[in-house]
Amino acid sequence: MKKKEHVEPPAPKGAPPAGGEPAGAEPERPGGAAAAATAATGAETLRAELDRARAREDDLLRALAELQNVQRRRRQEMEQSLRFAHEPLVRELLPVLDDLERALAALEGGADDSVRAGVKLVLDRLASALERDGLEAIRPLDVAFDPELHDALAQRPAPGVAPHTVVEVVKTGYRYRGRVLRHAQVIVSADEAEGGAS
Repeated sequence: MKKKEHVEPPAPKGAPPAGGEPAGAEPERPGGAAAAATAATGAETLRAELDRARAREDDLLRALAELQNVQRRRRQEMEQSLRFAHEPLVRELLPVLDDLERALAALEGGADDSVRAGVKLVLDRLASALERDGLEAIRPLDVAFDPELHDALAQRPAPGVAPHTVVEVVKTGYRYRGRVLRHAQVIVSADEAEGGAS
């Protein structure tokens, strides 16, 4: 007796083949969607890390710039301190210069020439030593009054002189390395409209 062969009936049109997948479709790779999701998550993580690294770099650059500013300010302060280190001593010696100038003026015409020459020598040596260290006298005779350098004690009528011109220096002023230590005390010419009021 012969065995009957089993024959599958033809599938209706549009029906999937017997294997269960539509004709022409690629079989789905195992883990394909999961791999894509993992790659997307990895890219986001890398972007976040890159953003954090850039922010950290910005913070470091700002900190470096601030450190450089602090160092520059410190260096400038140190240079200023060194530049004006002798200023207190110079200030202390200004009255000595004043006293020597007054002594020299008092000896004018009435004292022994040798005494006067001695006082002048001391004054010149002291003034020269201080000038070498940066002291500069302010004797503004016949110049326009400048409140940055001069201290006006009074006004005086001075015919033929422009108003607010220094006509007398009462006390010499001094500048040390560009910084005013003491304003020159002066008398200035009065404006004609002011009538010489002081």
